[in-house]
Amino acid sequence: MNTDNLMQAFILYDINVTNTAMDNTDRTQSIAQQVRETIQMRPSLLDALNLKIVNYSALARVLQEEIGEGSLEAVKAAVIRVADEISIDRSLREEAVQSILKDSKVRLQDKIGVVISPIKLDIPHIVTAHLTDQYIYVVDQTIMKNQLPEKVQFQKNLVALILLSAPSVEDTPGFVAFVTNLLASHNVNIVEFISCSTNTIIILDSSQALQAFSLLQNYT
Repeated sequence: MNTDNLMQAFILYDINVTNTAMDNTDRTQSIAQQVRETIQMRPSLLDALNLKIVNYSALARVLQEEIGEGSLEAVKAAVIRVADEISIDRSLREEAVQSILKDSKVRLQDKIGVVISPIKLDIPHIVTAHLTDQYIYVVDQTIMKNQLPEKVQFQKNLVALILLSAPSVEDTPGFVAFVTNLLASHNVNIVEFISCSTNTIIILDSSQALQAFSLLQNYT
């Protein structure tokens, strides 16, 4: 083989190796992205990874079967990488949320009613929300004197738990999730939830209001 042929063969080999390496890199990145997206769709799994109570090998086998591609080692490496990212991200996020809660004011208001109507109503209200096919009014039931139209639902004797927070709450991801997860983990049911500007209004059954108040007071 002459020098020109040898040089051409070397160039073709080099191109082939480079393309193969790039294909493998792209495939690895694709698998990592699929693993990340699959994990992020499961909040309970995110919590477990954050607490580091997951068997990475076992989880990798499950995800590999779901994704349908990639080696077990590649999937496990992606799981470990995502777990590390989650731990750092959640730690910073929870610090920010707890800082806002510490400076928030929490108060309760009883004798609250929730009116759900298919039509717009002219009634005194604390806050209202217009959904696609319904109008929802949070009202002080003690001043509701007039008869409501038919097909209007009126749930009475509820309690509003109101959080008054700093303006930074509007730019802090995870605030609503932290509050709702805290209540859900203690089996506190939320009847209605409205977050607007710096106010967070949580409507609860009166039997669970004090429990919810105490849970949030622990952070303020």
